[in-house]
Amino acid sequence: MTKKANSSLFSKDFIHLTLSVFLISTAFYFLMPTLPVYLQEVLKASKQEVGLIIGTYTLAALMVRPISGYALDTYGRKWILLIGMIFFSLMFFFYPVAASIIPLLILRFLHGLNWGASTTAGFTIVVDLVSPEKRGRAIGYFGLSFTVAMSIGPVIGLKVLGHGHFTALFLAAGAVSLLGVLMASLVKYPIFKRPKNPVFSWKALIAKRSLPVSLNILIVAASYGGVLTFITIYAREINLNSYTGWYFTIMAIGTALTRVFSGKLFDRFGPTMISVLSIISISAGLLLLSHAPVLNFFLTSGFLIGVGFGVLFPTLQTMANNVVSPERRGSANSTFLTGLDLGIGLGSVLTGVLSQPMGLSWTFNASAILALAGLLFFLVVSLPHYQKFNREE
Repeated sequence: MTKKANSSLFSKDFIHLTLSVFLISTAFYFLMPTLPVYLQEVLKASKQEVGLIIGTYTLAALMVRPISGYALDTYGRKWILLIGMIFFSLMFFFYPVAASIIPLLILRFLHGLNWGASTTAGFTIVVDLVSPEKRGRAIGYFGLSFTVAMSIGPVIGLKVLGHGHFTALFLAAGAVSLLGVLMASLVKYPIFKRPKNPVFSWKALIAKRSLPVSLNILIVAASYGGVLTFITIYAREINLNSYTGWYFTIMAIGTALTRVFSGKLFDRFGPTMISVLSIISISAGLLLLSHAPVLNFFLTSGFLIGVGFGVLFPTLQTMANNVVSPERRGSANSTFLTGLDLGIGLGSVLTGVLSQPMGLSWTFNASAILALAGLLFFLVVSLPHYQKFNREE
């Protein structure tokens, strides 16, 4: 349990925390369009190996999130966030010496562990900092840190790579991430009261009431994971390589525009309509991407996918927090983010596997159908469950 949440949404602590996550996320997105190129051009990795290495990162985050959630609810928030961020930042400096597939797999696994711990802690602290009636907006605005990072991170990463070397890219990412640690150190964290005589149990690692929406984000994120991993390679295949940075920027613009008001819509009207429309937007964007030799389709796809996730992510995460008691928020966020990571990881691996016989274009068609399966799951499972257990304390 923590002290009463601040009635002000944009407090100094909220701003510092958001800036800290923005900076480490920007460093993370430096590698999103560039690491697959590094793997193929320098390490001569196959598409399956690219998918595996990217998926290893999210697998590690997936494994550590439940443990992080338990630790957050048992031992507090501050040091889990700071230690996770520090080690996350230091990992960037080891990329130049991980010059083959196996060492890079190990490094990506360790990097993912610290990413999982840091981001789980960050989202939990955000919920602690604000009052319940502003929770949707807080998660939405906090999520903008990832969105803006998604916009500028890939562009800066590509620029650094264009004017230097992969080593310069990795060192720049580490330096930016360390600035995020500095921002996090300025936050005055809510006072945490440790539970008396905590007893570890496997059940404590998972927030059962948050499982339906966590499975929901898993399904939809699986349709999205292949885009994040293979968009640079796909753009090269269809002769639109020079527009890869624009794709990420337009996707991030779509996400940012919707995150500004999606939290307010959730707080006022609930999750039903905005969730339905957001998943339809994601599916439509994936269908356009499969026809993306046309430049307008390629860029519009990024916008539609960005709009969809800009609404869906904070909506489902707020639902995950609203069905649990305050002392279970760490587990609720870890359960939800585990679903997200597992979905992106599975999407990366499956896209790499399916693209060999099918091609990336047809694989994105299959991803659009998977997103619609997520819509059906929302209407049949997630929404009725939320309506039954919603507590908004």
